[in-house]
Amino acid sequence: MKIYKLLPASILVVFALTSTLAESLRESINRDYQENLKDLFVHFHQNPELSFREFETARRMASELWSLGYEVTEKVGQTGVVGVFENGEGPTVMIRADMDGFPVREKTGLSYASTKRQNDLYGVEQHVNACLWSRCTHHCAGGYCPTTHGAQR
Repeated sequence: MKIYKLLPASILVVFALTSTLAESLRESINRDYQENLKDLFVHFHQNPELSFREFETARRMASELWSLGYEVTEKVGQTGVVGVFENGEGPTVMIRADMDGFPVREKTGLSYASTKRQNDLYGVEQHVNACLWSRCTHHCAGGYCPTTHGAQR
């Protein structure tokens, strides 16, 4: 049999395997989120803190990282947290994530919507809405936050 006759069947097999692996990965991520991360996400969403005022958020992140076996350094640049997880020889992977909330009134209707208010660095009381984790830091510019389903500044 000629190779060009096997090519379409091979592509279908590769596609089916890739699709199955992707679904398995999706299920695994969802299970991990439900079992380990959902409560933490809801907590941070309900208890956001403004930039340079995220003292409780930093303490909670440090505690979570310690419980996972990370070496933790706190108060980096005032409220920053650094977690280092050793995994043998090889390259170092660094991930940066923001932990501060935005001064917006949340109108998402979510059961865990933030109603928190906090004074900013100038003493002005602000509504605070959480927009956590690195994927949000790029999307929240201009007042749109996918995590909060479009809450506006």
